[in-house]
Amino acid sequence: MTARLVFFFFALFNAGIVASADELLMKNGSRLVGTLVSASQSDVVFDTPFAGKIKIKQANIERIVADQKVTLMMQDGRVYREKQLVSREGRLLVMGANQQPVVFDVADIKLVNPEPWRIGDGYKWYGQGNSAVLSERGNTDTDQLDVDFESIWRSVEDRYTVRAAWEVDATDGVENKNTARQRTKYDRFRVDDPDNYFGGQLSFEHDKFADLDLRTTVGPYLGRQFFETDLLTMHGELGLVFVEEDFDVAPDDDYWGSNWEVRLTSDVIPDAQLYVNADGIVNLDHIDRQLVNTTIGISLPVVYGLKAGAEVVYGYDGGAVDEVDKLDETYNIKFGYTW
Repeated sequence: MTARLVFFFFALFNAGIVASADELLMKNGSRLVGTLVSASQSDVVFDTPFAGKIKIKQANIERIVADQKVTLMMQDGRVYREKQLVSREGRLLVMGANQQPVVFDVADIKLVNPEPWRIGDGYKWYGQGNSAVLSERGNTDTDQLDVDFESIWRSVEDRYTVRAAWEVDATDGVENKNTARQRTKYDRFRVDDPDNYFGGQLSFEHDKFADLDLRTTVGPYLGRQFFETDLLTMHGELGLVFVEEDFDVAPDDDYWGSNWEVRLTSDVIPDAQLYVNADGIVNLDHIDRQLVNTTIGISLPVVYGLKAGAEVVYGYDGGAVDEVDKLDETYNIKFGYTW
């Protein structure tokens, strides 16, 4: 825990201060009155009567004084719910009705008022839907429609993920691209080591103009959640899959492969989110026939969950049939909604 967060918690639970509401004092001298919603090593979420919930960097905060009871999540996983804290001689006591006080150091605290799912209460549901529409008229008429969707249910023990994408392009009224992908995943986190997990996936892919009627992929994998914060979220996976490919013209094929996935998001740029998503399959029968999909983008919030952004998508199919390009490259300006 950083020295800043230690100082923050000492100020937060200073027993000599009594207030009728939570107070936040900024380093520039500003003072906010409201309710402390949550706190981590990087940010504080504070609910104010005039601006609603706002997120403030710890580096900009001088002191917070909490009047209400709080829920604490400790570094070792213990949880203290709705407790009043008392500071005595540089240590903190958790006080509960008809209970003996529990004494611990400030550095033992991981989160104040964590999200319910982090302490084992149900699931957090979050996701996004995006679309990109292009229509050009002139010497050549061009139309493009891209739609993608992601929905995630996350608990302490497991995670369900559903992703789907569809792209249709046409030139002068003649369709020249039609692709669709859908992937469903289940992850199970280890109780004794929650950063590591195992899971399974089932995915389907169609590409009309690459002669691919249906590619079905199924198999298990091992993963690691390297980071899961607002500043940086990242996980990586490696597994074994069975792939079955049905073509319209070319002979059908099936093979065993090794799959991998890396997904990274970061809020390092204020009011923006950077993301890199990459996944692939290595054909164990023909190493040169790799499948690789990479997306690099940035999204900016607009209002009420709406967002806008730009991204570049690379798709490589080393086993593409003759007369079909192995590399597909797409640039998108996207609009969407997050929840």
